[in-house]
Amino acid sequence: MPKRRVNPARNPSAKPAANEGRRETILDAALGLIARQGFAAVSHRRVAAAAGVPLGSTTYYFESREHLLREAFRRYLAQTSAELADGARALKERPTLARALDYLLAYTEREVADRAVIVTEYELVLFAARDGSLAEELHAWYDAMVADLAEVLERLGARTPFDAARAVFQMVRGYELEALTRGEPRTADLRRRLETLLTSYLASSGA
Repeated sequence: MPKRRVNPARNPSAKPAANEGRRETILDAALGLIARQGFAAVSHRRVAAAAGVPLGSTTYYFESREHLLREAFRRYLAQTSAELADGARALKERPTLARALDYLLAYTEREVADRAVIVTEYELVLFAARDGSLAEELHAWYDAMVADLAEVLERLGARTPFDAARAVFQMVRGYELEALTRGEPRTADLRRRLETLLTSYLASSGA
């Protein structure tokens, strides 16, 4: 799973912070287990062992296995949203085709460089397919990425910026699946394909 970890608070008098730290430690352990074995392998007992906490800690914070999984995936979405927002904000300050490609490649390389990250994301998709509330959050996360890129593409002259942004992320998803199964990421090839796609959308607008 992503290497982002939250250290529990050490001060026993700061109980809210300590409790939140333990909760986040449990969620990170759950995400690590999901990345290694899939969400079907998650149980309170296994997560407690991975987090190094008593079994009672997981049942205290999470009333069911589904609750634990849902909150773990929400943590993943929150973490990645913050990272992507930073990149999108920088791109909006000075949008160019080259910088848009750099942003997309950085996003994709982050996904495929650590197999645990991309596995976790696709496990999230599978879980969300059976969980309506998480599915809504997943779609909101995806729609926010599309909207950020569409804003940039509109400023670059794309006539149908949302169509272009969706096409871009669909291409990226296909690349990720290929990298996940082949184990041979080819980012130079992806950049070429993305550039061809975006240039086509910009050219059709007369930009």
